[in-house]
Parts: sequence; C-alpha cells; structure tokens
Amino acid sequence: MIRDDATVGDRLQAMTVQTESPDGKIWARVHDYTQLTVGFYPFTYEQYDEPGLSYQLSRLGILTWVAWSRERTDIYRRTVDLTTEEAERAPWTEDPARRQYDAELNAIEAEGVSAHGALRIRTLGMMQWQVDIEPHTLRRFDQHTFAGEIRSAFEALMDDRRRRLIILKSDYFDLGIPRRWRDIMTEARAINSRQRP
Repeated sequence: MIRDDATVGDRLQAMTVQTESPDGKIWARVHDYTQLTVGFYPFTYEQYDEPGLSYQLSRLGILTWVAWSRERTDIYRRTVDLTTEEAERAPWTEDPARRQYDAELNAIEAEGVSAHGALRIRTLGMMQWQVDIEPHTLRRFDQHTFAGEIRSAFEALMDDRRRRLIILKSDYFDLGIPRRWRDIMTEARAINSRQRP
C-alpha cells in the first residue's frame, strides 16, 4: 500500500508490472525500478526450441517495457493531479533540443549477455528487442537456470543502457562530467560506430 504523501520516487519504487508472452507460456514481473523476475508456466519450457523461445522472449521484452513505461507515466500523471484526458491534451514540447534528445533516446542501442553466455539481448530504443539463444542451450539448462540467464542478460542490458543514457544526457544537460571526459566519450562513440558492420 502506498501512502498518500508518498513521493514520486516512492511510488516508482513500489511500482510492479507483470506481463505474459504472446503465447501465454512465460510471465515477466518488473518491480523496484528494474528488478526482473521471469518464469515459465508449468510444463511449457520443454515445448520450446531456441528460435521459438527467442521470438517469445523478444516480444515479451517489448510488452513488458510498454507496460512499465505506461505505469511510470501514469504515476507521474497522478502525482501532478492530472486526469488521463488532461494528460493526453497536454502539449508536447516545441523545444528543438528536447525533440532531438528524445529522438536520440529512442535510437539508443544496448546489449546484454547472460552470465554463461547462453543468451544475448539487443534493444533499439527499448521498442525493438532481439533475443538470441545459443544452439543447444535448452538441453543444457533447466527452466530455473535458464530464467537466471534471462535475468543476468537483462541486468547487463540495463547496465549498458544506463551507461549510454549518461553519455547522451551529458550531451544535453549539465551532469557535472568534466569536458575532457565528454570529449573522450565522443571519440570512443565515433570509433565504435566505424567498427560496427
């Protein structure tokens, strides 16, 4: 139960969202900002092959991110006492710098690899998810161990995204990062973009 005088931070920390994969066999729950729990409904894990499970996890990632984003937005809306209709009518920013920041935010690429290297998650702006599972992984891991692989890949993904967000935000907002460090990050980004296929 959330107190009436709870801050936005308190409400976000207490927020929990739960979603299911399109086939209804896998569930995901996110709580305390980005703590992920994933599970398979009984007798479903054994029905998957790697390509089928990759597809379901990719879609589950999108569905969970959308649910999390909507709930977060709803918390902010309620905090400032707006109705849903008022929030929908609120004007979006006309600031060109803010629009550019939002465009770059939606283009951030992030990647996370699981602890045993069995699973890789790639995202583009968090609205495009690609989950790759190494061949024969489902024969090597039981469902509980594999769920741990999902969690560790997600944690690595979120760590990578946080690092990239700091770099992006430092381009638009004063985060107190020394100018030389920002220049080094810009140089590293240019080198990395040239090395990508």
